[in-house]
Amino acid sequence: MQLKTLAPNLLRSNDSTLAITFNRKGKIQKASILLYPGNKINIYANYNKKDTCFKMLGQDVAYIFPGKFKNTYLPALTPQILKSKGVVVDMRCYPSDFMVFSFGPMLLPENKSFAKFTIGKPQTPGLFTWSSEQKLGTTNPDHYKGKVIVIVNENTVSQSEYTTMAFSAASNVTVIGSTTAGADGNVSSIVLPGGIRTGISGIGVYYPDGRETQQIGIVPQVEVKPTIQGIADGLDEPLEKALQLIRGK
Repeated sequence: MQLKTLAPNLLRSNDSTLAITFNRKGKIQKASILLYPGNKINIYANYNKKDTCFKMLGQDVAYIFPGKFKNTYLPALTPQILKSKGVVVDMRCYPSDFMVFSFGPMLLPENKSFAKFTIGKPQTPGLFTWSSEQKLGTTNPDHYKGKVIVIVNENTVSQSEYTTMAFSAASNVTVIGSTTAGADGNVSSIVLPGGIRTGISGIGVYYPDGRETQQIGIVPQVEVKPTIQGIADGLDEPLEKALQLIRGK
């Protein structure tokens, strides 16, 4: 979570310009870049891309972007998904709809546990007790049988992490990318004197076997991180790896 929060703030300042030194292809260079106040920047630009929530990558791989996905779209998309060789779920975003119990059951042949919580007891401050396990799916012989690759990184936070946990209950799902933010669970707000607001996670979130997720994150089965060269070349290396895993190349 610290790294997720740190990166967007590295180039902030109260000045109008910022002097930077950077390395490009082995050559050290200097530049002065202009800075702008928050009200002059569209901070939501990356969240409002016009790209669709669904597309086919070639003829065989379905790509789903939860940041634009709506549950009402699923009936129309299901035939294409079921015909595909594999599905890429790009969870490097925050879902715009709660996909766990809509898309998730498509992946499972039977009902299966994927998480459990610890919940505080107001009557006994400091005491947390286990909830019942969270389960997903039902008997479904027509579940999706192709490979499913979920891509995660530090921007996979909270609901994104919980959704990844749910999808991972299916045996044909592989999580790739880099470790997530480690901030799963709900938010309990706290108002401090002076009108200062803060918050904490109100519940503990665990895998069914008791493994923790908070402050640890969802650890990918296959680690794939963007490289400087890949970014310079305009490549999405985690996505390229997902396609390799599906197509067996």
